[in-house]
Amino acid sequence: MPSRLHSRTATFRFRRAADFTALRLGRAVLGYLALMMAIITLAPFRFQLRPAHGISLFWTPTDLVMNILMFVPFGFVYQLTRPRGAPTDWPRVVLLGAALSATIELLQLFAPTRFTSPIDLATNTTGAALGAWLFANVATRVRDDEAVQSFALELPLMGLVYLLVPLCWLIGLGSEGDARRWLVLPIAAIAGAIIGTVHAAYLVPRRIDSRVWLVSVVIGWVLVALVPGTRGDRDLIAAGATLALGIAMLRTIATGRAAARDRAQRFELPTLRLVLPLYVGYLVLSSLWPPSDMELPWQWTAALTPAGVTLTQPLVYRALEHVAAFTLVGYISAEFYGRDTRSFGASLPRLLAWTGFTSLLLQCGRGLHPTLGASLSLFVFTQLAAVYGGWLYVLQRAHVQALVARRALLEQRKAQREDAVNTASRVP
Repeated sequence: MPSRLHSRTATFRFRRAADFTALRLGRAVLGYLALMMAIITLAPFRFQLRPAHGISLFWTPTDLVMNILMFVPFGFVYQLTRPRGAPTDWPRVVLLGAALSATIELLQLFAPTRFTSPIDLATNTTGAALGAWLFANVATRVRDDEAVQSFALELPLMGLVYLLVPLCWLIGLGSEGDARRWLVLPIAAIAGAIIGTVHAAYLVPRRIDSRVWLVSVVIGWVLVALVPGTRGDRDLIAAGATLALGIAMLRTIATGRAAARDRAQRFELPTLRLVLPLYVGYLVLSSLWPPSDMELPWQWTAALTPAGVTLTQPLVYRALEHVAAFTLVGYISAEFYGRDTRSFGASLPRLLAWTGFTSLLLQCGRGLHPTLGASLSLFVFTQLAAVYGGWLYVLQRAHVQALVARRALLEQRKAQREDAVNTASRVP
């Protein structure tokens, strides 16, 4: 009896630990998504003490679609962070989506360049509910638990897929319809490579008919990330979808062959090494856009933009995009040392060394650009974003460790029960 009680207590302790790490990770990712949505809808952050305008009822079909799609990840990730198998908490999803949207709309009331609309509130809330419904629908239709698990934040690579979504939004908003918007294509390629790896690593070995999963996830990511990120540009959406889906299929084949040949158990690092040149190329192009010959003298400022340059809404979005890109730089840097068991504080100097060096190189290039100039503020913000990205990965690693401990204990209990049954069956 004491042994059984001890076993139940240990199981409860590990289960509670896994639930706590999942909740902490989920809140961190949801907070990041909420912050990105608030920043996007409130830029360029010019407010006044009195309401700048009244309530607007103006809408366009494009606005409706964008408002819904931008809140879909919020509801999807919220449901994803709940205990596996838990029913959809519709009241809370709707309440959280409505609260976030209402806060944004209230602040927009005091922004001369923004408009407050109850239609936006309704469509944003609908988007959050739609995201939760999509996850619940997937969990119902896909019978095997591993297929649902492969969406999970507990997989480091899938964390990158979610972080790429607001980055695509900022690329589109900062491009004003010019050629710069095509920078979403390397991001789509990275997302396709990661989704293809997860598909091959977690579904194919279990012989799940997952081709529908692969196509559905890629198309879903394209709709949520690229439709708002390209402002509905059909040619760019089609190019991004084709690229993401093609690379996902190729990566699935390559990962499956590597697993069969090398019996590899960890696919994160090979995938990161594959997509890293793409991300570096995007980072350089986005930081030094528009392409131009470098010239002396080198110029810098403590502000976000050089002296005499008005901080317009597109420039704000480009600065925010640069900062958001370093959230992924911090996350990727931490992933390269993913099995490091040191605390976040102990690994922070190494993280800042890598991200600081990267940001410093880009700022040096911006200082030689005739229209940009290096920015001390931008450098500081990139380091803060990189720290947050590294912290997200550490939270994810802690959740994985808690899950491994819980699964090991459950398997031990299962083996003990089987031994007890076998022993009992041999007793005459």
